Amino acid sequence: MATTSPQSGDSLLTALISGCTAAAVSGTLTYPLDFIKTQQQLNNHAYMNKWNIPGNYPGSIAQLYRGCSALVIGSVIKNATRLISYNWSSKFMAIDTYDSQGNSKTKTSPPRIVIAGAMSAFIETLWLIPFENIKIVMIQNQTLQNEITRSEKAKIPFDITGGRIKHHHQRRLSPGNLFTKQYISPHAYFSSELLAQYNGKHHSKFSHSASHNKLDALISKYNKNPTLTYLGTIKEMYQMKGVGAFTAGTFITFTRQMAISWVWLSTYNATRQLIDPHNSEQSWFGHKHTAIQSIGLHVLSSIAVIGFTQPLDVIKSHIQSKNGKAIYKDSLSTAYRLFVEQGPRSLFKGALPRGLKVLVSGGLTAAIYSYVEDIVNVAGGQTVFAS
Repeated sequence: MATTSPQSGDSLLTALISGCTAAAVSGTLTYPLDFIKTQQQLNNHAYMNKWNIPGNYPGSIAQLYRGCSALVIGSVIKNATRLISYNWSSKFMAIDTYDSQGNSKTKTSPPRIVIAGAMSAFIETLWLIPFENIKIVMIQNQTLQNEITRSEKAKIPFDITGGRIKHHHQRRLSPGNLFTKQYISPHAYFSSELLAQYNGKHHSKFSHSASHNKLDALISKYNKNPTLTYLGTIKEMYQMKGVGAFTAGTFITFTRQMAISWVWLSTYNATRQLIDPHNSEQSWFGHKHTAIQSIGLHVLSSIAVIGFTQPLDVIKSHIQSKNGKAIYKDSLSTAYRLFVEQGPRSLFKGALPRGLKVLVSGGLTAAIYSYVEDIVNVAGGQTVFAS
């Protein structure tokens, strides 16, 4: 009689508990690097120095963790989705085979595994995008609050959010006028008048319509009192941009995720072959490396990922920023504008903290996963209320 061979590996429940816990703990421990990276990417230090604006760096540990809730929730949902979708898709595409003794075996071919991985990666990236948008706005709100507080202490003689634009002159300001006369924080929402000036256009005749006046009133409200809570930020984003606030940067996020996977795997495989070029088994899991070689492979792959994908990460942060959709048309125009206005180095801002996070998070996640897995397995073998 045909029998089904047992499956090896963790159960789905064990993998979910271990994976989600590892993602939450690792994301929390490394989040300050994420905060610093995003702030560096969106800051324009040359513009700040021109007007002697005090730094907007975090003033406490609590500020360094602003936006951590969005990242952790997104990471947990993303990892749970990855495991569930991969488990389902790999089983869905599996085929039944029989050995020489007539025993039934369920087998998934390597191409089907790749397809299952691609399907799960697509689904998990969809979950990632809304939480990335929330995280970036929360970081910007904390940064703007720091700029406002420190500018007031330093007695800066103008409103860094551009809120006094209507009281400067009775006549209409020329395009770009206010941006050349004072510092306007990139972490504040730009009013319709400011957007027209930033883009070098005349103020639209429709800017004084009821919808624009209502939006400008919300802009003034949130610029004066930036939201610093998770749920409050969600409400703010919806009021300002609707559902589109949570879908910004969809294309560039998918591009970045694919580039990360491609660069990592290509660099890892090429470096591994250089270490052991005479090994006839070039399978992914067939190699035996020393601890130093394994660390070296991880470090080199991480450096390659940062070097090749950092511009994509910078572009993503700008598109998902408060004024991203209003200022930038698409990814290419964003890259061009950053290159022209801030120089080529602007496309690599935040590379150091992001690199440190990539280096640390991989090993940290694996260690936490293994630790939680052992606890779950031990707990799973226990019986409660047994007579």
